[in-house]
Amino acid sequence: MKKFLLPTILLCGLCVSCSQIENNHEQIATDTTWKQLTIREKIGQTMMVTSDMYMHKQIGNGTLDTFFLKYPVGGLFMAQWHFTYQKPDTLLFETFIPRIIKEYNAASKLPLFISEDFERGAGYNYNTATKLPVEMAIGAANDTALAYAHGKILGVEAREMGFNWVLAPVSDLNINPLHPLVIERSVSDDAERAIPLLQSQMKGLQDQNVITTVKHFPGDGATICDQHLVTSANNLSWVEWQKSYGKVFKTFIKENTPSIMVGHLRFPAYQKKDTLNGDFLPATLSKELIEKLLKQEMGYKGVVISDALNMGGGYGFYESELETAVQCFVAGADIVLWPPLGYMDTIEARINRGEISMERLDDAVERVWALRERYNLIDKENRMPIAQPKPEGFDEYTNNKLTELAEKAVTIVQNKGGQIPLDTNTTKKILLANISHNDYCTVFEPMKQELEKRGFQVDVKHNLHKDEWEWQWHRILEYDKVIVCFENHYFAPIGSPLLKDYEAYCLWTMVKLPKEKVIGVSFSNPYYNKYYLNKNSLLINAYSSDPFMQRAVVKVLMGEIEATATSPVNLDNELMK
Repeated sequence: MKKFLLPTILLCGLCVSCSQIENNHEQIATDTTWKQLTIREKIGQTMMVTSDMYMHKQIGNGTLDTFFLKYPVGGLFMAQWHFTYQKPDTLLFETFIPRIIKEYNAASKLPLFISEDFERGAGYNYNTATKLPVEMAIGAANDTALAYAHGKILGVEAREMGFNWVLAPVSDLNINPLHPLVIERSVSDDAERAIPLLQSQMKGLQDQNVITTVKHFPGDGATICDQHLVTSANNLSWVEWQKSYGKVFKTFIKENTPSIMVGHLRFPAYQKKDTLNGDFLPATLSKELIEKLLKQEMGYKGVVISDALNMGGGYGFYESELETAVQCFVAGADIVLWPPLGYMDTIEARINRGEISMERLDDAVERVWALRERYNLIDKENRMPIAQPKPEGFDEYTNNKLTELAEKAVTIVQNKGGQIPLDTNTTKKILLANISHNDYCTVFEPMKQELEKRGFQVDVKHNLHKDEWEWQWHRILEYDKVIVCFENHYFAPIGSPLLKDYEAYCLWTMVKLPKEKVIGVSFSNPYYNKYYLNKNSLLINAYSSDPFMQRAVVKVLMGEIEATATSPVNLDNELMK
């Protein structure tokens, strides 16, 4: 392994002394059995492939055992889309997912890294798990104990299915309100607020023996670009970066965070040399950002994992997906996320030809091996069971903690008219107007039921502008209150964060209503209310449409609890005026 000595003086205030990077987990492998691996087994340790069991068995002439003899990969991303051939009722995680993971592990020489994002909780992937409040709800609650509980709940449910690595939490700062992807995935736009909450959340996960990932270096959320579509950038100055994103990453490097994900993000304030055809390379392909900045100058000793290589932000620099994966490894990524299997053959051939150094491979494998050692993933005989049951009473713990988190997170953005509490004597009929790309209304069934239990007559309508002509305008006016429920969250749909097409038309209908009738509640993007409904008197941010947040909003509307949260992001940003 190439050893990098930390210089006494580092670039522009990024000084990191030896005492600063002392932490609880030394990220150097003491077990040296990795040196006995074959070259293909070593290369396999740098690969996190998707769980396409059908394809893997085809390659293995019908068995995973033969597949692993050909391609001894070290990790699997359990991609839900590979399981769509199963009937929904067979996707119960107590049976199906652990069985798949067990079959893969039985065929592998080493215990496998089993990963997923699970950023919003496993319940958004598998309906028997819990849908958690999003990161920005944690930021709004601003309570480290509840952040820890959030991480613990996710960790327990991940381990129950057999996952040992969660590619979360998102540690980006949502500095640009027009960013289409980070938004409520972020805890805050303020590093000082975000850091202690992320620390607690990650400890909750790690205490369940789940590997966490700080992402996306050098920090997303500063521009309006989506890495899935185009190469993005962190466009802050060096001084601004150090006070924000740099502070976040330096904190977790000091604490020996298990892994850091590099994004398809340029960093012009730092990059000087890594260009191709006149363009700076994204961090996933940049030696300057991975090897020089992250590993040498910032002193990171853990595992650097790339973001997914099927994303548009990594394309257009090299001639193929395969070459992109190879160059990602050459640039310094220790694990490449979703490389084609030909990556193993190509890396092997180029090492044998001397085009890629064995030193680069050994550096990556030793880092990965230290991670395996830290999480007891070396010895198949003595490692923990793949799937671990929930502790007794954990469902009650989950309900109590997430209820507390949600109630503490609800944020009153604007209250000019004193509409709280709602009164069943003056408010009989309520319309929940769902503004969402998804053409369904069942997502707000928890809120509907909670209001009905309190004596209101409640209807839920989606795409109201279109339906207005069928309903006729006077029917909408019959409602005493119309609650605009923004649910158009990140990546649903992919693209601009602002409302388009029928979502925008639905909003158009809402702004024509008398102001005293309309209450705005954003169960997604925190900027929507101030941008679209600023003339209305009561605006509430709830950040995500999980059942816990919906129930908490109803309690606030009824005056049963007081909303004490402050916004975790600046809602008066000039870009939104």
